[in-house]
Amino acid sequence: MKVKLIRTGGFIPVTKAAETEVNLTDTELVRLLEVIHPDPKAHRIKDGNYYELTVGNNSTPVDLDKVPDKYRALFSKLKSDMRIIKRD
Repeated sequence: MKVKLIRTGGFIPVTKAAETEVNLTDTELVRLLEVIHPDPKAHRIKDGNYYELTVGNNSTPVDLDKVPDKYRALFSKLKSDMRIIKRD
């Protein structure tokens, strides 16, 4: 399946994204999204970067500080591959 990591916000607000193919089962993906989901009580930081992970037509916010070691390489690659995109 294809996943896309999107970054928004920042001091100079630009949207960046990167996508890649992954070999995750639906169960693995659901568990991963549960673990990396940001705390809903956390306040947004002015000029902070915010991330969302898109799989198919579904997007969910993610906290990259919560990514388990097993998936760190995947998210590091996605972050390093990010390019500026135009959002509709």
